[in-house]
Amino acid sequence: MKTSFKKDKIFAIMKKNLAILGIVLLVGILSIGNALTKEVLIRDDGKETYIKGIVFNVEDVLAKGNIELHEHDRLSMEMDEKIEDGMKIVIERAFPITVQADGEKMEVMTAFSTVSEVLREHEVTFDSDDVIEPAIDGKVGRNDTITIKRMKHELVTEETAIPFEKIIKYTAELDKGKLKVLQPGKEGKKAVQYKIVFEDGKEISREKVGEEILEQAQNEIVEQGTAQYLATSRGNLRVGKVIKMISTAYDATFASTGKNPGDKHYRITRSGTTVRPGVVAVDPRVIPLGTELYIKALDGSEDYGFAIAEDTGGAIKGNKIDLFMEDPKDVRRHGRRPVEVYILD
Repeated sequence: MKTSFKKDKIFAIMKKNLAILGIVLLVGILSIGNALTKEVLIRDDGKETYIKGIVFNVEDVLAKGNIELHEHDRLSMEMDEKIEDGMKIVIERAFPITVQADGEKMEVMTAFSTVSEVLREHEVTFDSDDVIEPAIDGKVGRNDTITIKRMKHELVTEETAIPFEKIIKYTAELDKGKLKVLQPGKEGKKAVQYKIVFEDGKEISREKVGEEILEQAQNEIVEQGTAQYLATSRGNLRVGKVIKMISTAYDATFASTGKNPGDKHYRITRSGTTVRPGVVAVDPRVIPLGTELYIKALDGSEDYGFAIAEDTGGAIKGNKIDLFMEDPKDVRRHGRRPVEVYILD
């Protein structure tokens, strides 16, 4: 009996000790669990969520919260970075952007907010001459477009022709309209330097920055005839020049010349010859004295015909001509008439 009682007592003591040990272990486990439990703030694209649990790194936190990351999403911490209680993890979600460059349109995803960051992320190269819109330090957002215009500046030298001039010398030694080349024309050469701007391979501007004459042009010198032919009763006569004029008529009377028979220089022309039919008065600045002429009527009347410029008159200036006639009646009948005056060679 004593032995049985003793065993029961020992068993009771052991049971009590085990219970105490279990409580101690439970308290220890709970204490350790509380020590390992951490609370982390997740800010996911602006939305905040708290994750609480036993987590050791960022990857554990995301797994605990069933949070998935996509290729171009941005995380404020590394996945294997250790977690401390009260930490904050920021997730920036990628959004679509269009990049236009080199004639192509590329749809990309990014979580960056500046043009330079987006281009760097997707390995889109550019240089200082390129035009980027928005500006390289500009901001971009969802569904925005970044345009890159490839600009290229080149200095180009082009050889071009220098045109020659045609110089015409008029001469009565040749028939009217006939040409005689005295010196042939020859184009010159020059090297012209341009500063050319290309946009996406297309020329958009060209500025001349220099020029060098390689070979001077040689002008063409041509003689052109002015001589004409007039069909008359004496045959075809060569005419050097034709002038349209207004004709009047005069006679030897006092009414026309202011002189009477017996007066000094009566019937004497400016050239010192005796006035007669066929003598005409002219402006010597237009038709030199001594010039042989043919006077053709333009009103359908009879031509005055052959004449010689030997006289002048106070009223005869410019393109006016005074025709001598013997009969005062013919003078009055003539009045003022348009004529063509042919200057004979």
